[in-house]
Amino acid sequence: MKKEKPLKEIAHPEFGRRLEQACDGHPDVPPLNFGRLGWFVEQLAMHDVHVANETVRKWFAGETLPRRQPQHALAQILKVDEGWLVTGKSPEFSETQRKNHNVVAGGAVNVVAGFIQIGGGHPSFPEDGDELAKASKINLYAIIRGAHYRFHVSALIGERGGYFVVPHEASANAIVLGVIPLPNFQVSIYELDWATIEKVGSRKPGAYEVRLADTAHFKAITSFAERL
Repeated sequence: MKKEKPLKEIAHPEFGRRLEQACDGHPDVPPLNFGRLGWFVEQLAMHDVHVANETVRKWFAGETLPRRQPQHALAQILKVDEGWLVTGKSPEFSETQRKNHNVVAGGAVNVVAGFIQIGGGHPSFPEDGDELAKASKINLYAIIRGAHYRFHVSALIGERGGYFVVPHEASANAIVLGVIPLPNFQVSIYELDWATIEKVGSRKPGAYEVRLADTAHFKAITSFAERL
């Protein structure tokens, strides 16, 4: 009886999975089996990296790792952090930074809710069992002039050179509002639309980063008295 050959062990499965994850939701990457490998070959050539379809296939399968120059090019093409793509590790907040950010983010939601109420609208917060809110990162509902809204409110992280973190999940069902705290109990609020987020934002694992300097591309919200 002929013995079957053992299946070849995949050397770098995690890299292949991260590469797939980086493709998910990217507006330009073709679907699997619809020209994806050839698209990457063309994009890499524009970064002076010349490889065959089979090489790209092996990267996605986790059979081989790209070298330094292709790694850098892939991260630029996919708009993801190169360190995360290669190692799976991303810069993290310290525990103090994380707590401070959560406090500010919660405060930003409350501020927006207050402005909606001042403008004659009716804000409400998701309940614990709200699966839609969990799946789409909705942290505020509102009725404004009879229209129903679902908001994801993102507070600015940092000050000069600061940025908003906008989760990918918010793209499906939420309007994204960016809140910038200002001196003397003032704030600026912007509607961060997805077409512009994808154009000017930096794509990170699970989210986009939108820099403070890019808020000029977005609509400023000056009142919640009328429909958005």
